[in-house]
Amino acid sequence: MKFTALNKKNHFENLRKEEFCFADKGVKVFVKENTVGTNRLGISISSRYANAVNRNRFKRRIKEAVGGLETELNLDILIEGSANAPQLKLIEIQNILTRHPLL
Repeated sequence: MKFTALNKKNHFENLRKEEFCFADKGVKVFVKENTVGTNRLGISISSRYANAVNRNRFKRRIKEAVGGLETELNLDILIEGSANAPQLKLIEIQNILTRHPLL
């Protein structure tokens, strides 16, 4: 699955509603169908939870896990990490993502 960046503040705010959220092991996954025609991905993790190296490692793992997903829908996906998120392995991230109802 190919993605473009989800980087506008109002897009993040639209996705951060309870109805689109799935949380597990320090990762919140927000997924919503869009009308843009492309899949968009946003990743957020605070510097309070991890240093730059671990944040970037988390982002690379997320991109790899999401790239393996197959869906016919055009989706906006926002993934937020918290304190436990940088220690997650790729397999754990894939399991979390596949448990979301829209994925």
